[in-house]
This record gives sequence, structure tokens and C-alpha cells, in this order.
Amino acid sequence: MSGRSVRRTIAMAGAFAVTAGFAVTMGAGGASAAPATITWADGGKNFTRTISNVAPAEGEVVTVSTTIAGTDTINWFEDYRPTCITYKKDSAKVAGLPVALASNGAGLLRVAGSWDASTSPTFEFQYVIGANCAREVALNTGIKYSAVASSGENLNLGPAYVVTKNVSTTVLEPVGPLKAGVESTLKSKVLGGRAGDLVKYFSGTNEIGSAALDATGAASFKWKPAANQAGPHDLTAKFLATPFATESVSAVQSVTVDPGDQTTQTTLIMPSSSPINVDVIIEAQVSPFPGAGTLTFKNGITVLGTAPVGADGKASVVQNFTVPGNKTITAVFSGAPGFAGSTSTAQTLNITDPGAVDVATTTTLNVPAIAQKGVYVFLRANVAPRANGGTVQFFSGAEPLGNPATVKDGLASVSYLFTTSGVRDVRAVYSGAPGYLGSEASTTVTVQDEPLPAGGSSLPTFGS
Repeated sequence: MSGRSVRRTIAMAGAFAVTAGFAVTMGAGGASAAPATITWADGGKNFTRTISNVAPAEGEVVTVSTTIAGTDTINWFEDYRPTCITYKKDSAKVAGLPVALASNGAGLLRVAGSWDASTSPTFEFQYVIGANCAREVALNTGIKYSAVASSGENLNLGPAYVVTKNVSTTVLEPVGPLKAGVESTLKSKVLGGRAGDLVKYFSGTNEIGSAALDATGAASFKWKPAANQAGPHDLTAKFLATPFATESVSAVQSVTVDPGDQTTQTTLIMPSSSPINVDVIIEAQVSPFPGAGTLTFKNGITVLGTAPVGADGKASVVQNFTVPGNKTITAVFSGAPGFAGSTSTAQTLNITDPGAVDVATTTTLNVPAIAQKGVYVFLRANVAPRANGGTVQFFSGAEPLGNPATVKDGLASVSYLFTTSGVRDVRAVYSGAPGYLGSEASTTVTVQDEPLPAGGSSLPTFGS
């Protein structure tokens, strides 16, 4: 076949589809290379074009050679390729000898000279497969040449590249000690990915987080296991497949999340008011009982004192205030082995200057000696002399029993339902009011599961 502008097309998509007049040979090759050769005739000349590997990977160097045999003189030769593939510098050869490029454009190279086709010169170039080449699709190649007798152009002739996806590898770096409630960093490294690709982290089949790769192929995720996640975990990092790389999963790392420190609650136990120059007991309760640690009591930012926490979870300090006014009191638990620290809610302590008008009060409790679990009972307090104003707060240890009750005509009461059986401490704390000093009283109530005997229980009076 002859002509100055002859086009022949061949495509590759796993195998070659050949139009009339062309022959293709696929080399047996191996896992690392898949050479392919195509032959055709044009303008009285025979062409043989070979690519050393038509299934290359990113970064691989491939050799493309085209041999022209016949009776003619070749003036110049152009080799066409996908623009994602780059020319390897100084690799051009004609008839086995290095040759300089006449031009190097987007997707094409040209060498120029005068070559006798009767000697079957081979035009050879080397290319590097680029990172941005589309994967698993046919990327065609071709040639264009000019000779004295005829010229030809076969820009999509082939063979075609089918660039393989990067075979990724994911490594989960060694995971250090893990503790519930404490943030740890899970780190992974991926070979074959690119910046922005996603890595997911799993415990067994449960996803616990994800992170994007940086430019070095590294990713990291900050994991703060919850208390209910304490125990054994099989951790993996999974690189998700992309249009350019295959999926991969790291080896399993079996780790154990330590239960960590148990949360605590600190509650202040103190009167709401006190006259100046009087010792005030400021107490706090830590729950659950830590059995160790300290409680630091503060007025605003001023430390009033520090005391060790007892086996019952309590600690107290005695403070004598000489200046009247409101004091903002908090208690700070330091924490202890297995127990996290905590800070109480601030409470206001009103330090008054009684003068001649404020009088001391006495609070007495009027509560049943025996109560049935799950049945409401009345908790009553009397404040003498017959005070009006202020409130009475009932407590069992550090636990408030209901809301504060307003004192009217010296009386205050609430109804309360005990939910656990046993002997309960009950305390009534009168806050004081204008003209009346605060006071408190305490007793015990036995809470039982059985119904009370007919007639109920007596209501003895306790005072302090």
C-alpha cells in the first residue's frame, strides 16, 4: 500500500483488534513485562513496531522501537505517545546510534536526518510511565514519517499501553499502650498511594476512624477509646482502592484498651451562711469512693486548705472568716490511682456580721424512724425561734434529698422516696436569713423493704 498520507488504526484493550493488512505479536513475557509487536506495510516499505512492555506500572521505563525496511530515504521520523508518558533524556537512537532530538512536543518526538531504508534502520526511544496515566484503559501510540518517495501518518496505530494500577501496601505502625478516655495516635504508611487518598482504621470489622495520606504516604488518626471500648481489639489500617491504586490492608495488631480512670463527682457539703469569726466546717464528698487522693478547698482562686480523702470519700477543712460577704467555695479532687480528678459545683457561703439583730437558731428534725423503700415520707424541720425566710436543705451524706424547702413560721418540709434499703443519715441544714443565723440537725432513718406495721412509725424529734 502506498501514499503520502496513509493512516492505519489498531487498538488494544486487553488484546489487539487488527484491521486488514496489519499483524500483531504479543510476547509471552512474564509477570514483569508484556512486550507487543505490530507489523504493516505502507508506501512500499515494511514497518515493525515493538513496545517492550504494554502493561507497565507507574515509574517503569519502556522502550519503543520502529524499524522501517524498503527502498527509500527517511528524512524525519516522529514517535507519538500519551502525554502522561515522558521521554527519558538522551535515549533516542537510530540504527543503534545515539541521535539528538529535532523537536520534543506534547506527546511527540522528532528526529531528522537521512537514513537509507534499505538498511532497515530502527528508531528507538525510551519513556517513563507517569503517575497521572489513566489505569486499565488503552492508551494508543503511533508514528509519522517523511521520506523521499512517500510519507505516512499512523498516529493511533499502536501497540497501546494498558497501565496497571499501583499495587499498594499498607503498614500500621506499632500501636502503643491504649487507655479508655485517653487520646492516642494510630499511624500508617502506604506505598503506592498519593496525597489525599483515604485510609480507614478498623477494630475487627468496626470502623473507628479515617485519615487522608500526606505527600509522603503517611496518615494518622487520633483515637480516644470510650469507657465501653475497654478490652481486646484487633486493629487494622485499610487503604481504599482508587482509580490509580489497588486496595490493601495492613497486618492485624492485637491490642488491649485499658479501662482507664473511673470518672468521679465531687459534691460540697457546707452551710449557706455563717457569721464572722465562727469556725465553719467545709466538707466535700467524692463519689465513687476513691480511697486516696486529696481535696483542695478554695474561695475563688484562694486556697483555703487541702485534706486527704478518707475511706468514705470525704474530706473537710475548718475555716474562720473575719470579713463579711459572699464567698465562692469549690472543692477540687486531685484524682487517685484508677480515679480521675473532678471539681465540685461552686456554692456561695454568705458570711454575715450579726450585730445586735441576728439571733442564733436551733433546727430540729421531725422524720420517721422507719420508712418503706419506694413509699414517699415527709421530712420536716423546725427552726427556732420561729424564723421566716431562708431555706432548709435535707441531705443524706452528700446527696440532697429533694429541693431546698422555704422556711415559713419556723417550719419547712419536703416529701421524699427512698430507693435503697438500709440505714440512711439524714441532715437538715438551715441557710439562715436576715436576722437569723443558720443551724443544722441530723439523725438516721432505717429504710426497709417490708411494708410498715399498721399504724406506721413514730415521728421522734431530734435537735441540734
